Amino acid sequence: MPTLVSDIYATPHVRKLLAEENRVLTPLLQRCTGDHGLHLTAATGAEPPAIPLLGHWASVRVAGAHLAGDVVASGLEPLPFMDEAFGVVLLRHALETTARQDNLLDEAIRVLEPGGMIAITGIHPLGLWSPWVARQSGRARPRLTWPWWWSQRLVRDDFELSMPRRLGSAWPRAGGAAVGESLIGGGYLLVARKKRPAAVPLRPRAAVVPTPVPGTFASGARRHAREPIP
Repeated sequence: MPTLVSDIYATPHVRKLLAEENRVLTPLLQRCTGDHGLHLTAATGAEPPAIPLLGHWASVRVAGAHLAGDVVASGLEPLPFMDEAFGVVLLRHALETTARQDNLLDEAIRVLEPGGMIAITGIHPLGLWSPWVARQSGRARPRLTWPWWWSQRLVRDDFELSMPRRLGSAWPRAGGAAVGESLIGGGYLLVARKKRPAAVPLRPRAAVVPTPVPGTFASGARRHAREPIP
């Protein structure tokens, strides 16, 4: 009988997959800017990728109906952040462990500023990782979702979506050489940019410019020159 683990995201297999994600994410997000980024993750102690043009990260662990880390709150309520507060939002396996998938994605979109980047990673439900997750997790099984579903949600919410990527090894393994992107990788990555509102051009309005009056007239003549001739 296989030994169940309380947290598959703490296993060496998933830790290696997280490292592969960072390897692929870092060059994709190098141009992201802003004062703050939001890192929503299923893994305890997972570090976000280093982005030199970004000010600070807020890291929040998502576990069912609970949020922990830099923010301790209920996962059943809206995220405790203002609208458009972050230049980049990373959902790293967070949609697999949240109690309300659609709500968490809606909240991630809400707190992302126009022009900002959102990235979603997860374990692909098609492949050898899926049965491994089922065997290891028992009842506390992550909810693996097709990346196509998140792609459709982002397109519907007016995002510019890049091509989904597969990454990591084809089967769970704790060691071995770094893989990065792979056509049959066990993980997936979606990156999209939130479109800015379209600028509404102002209609130019003709301005009345008074006709200059020569300064050679006497003061009385200058005054009468502005009056209409009957």
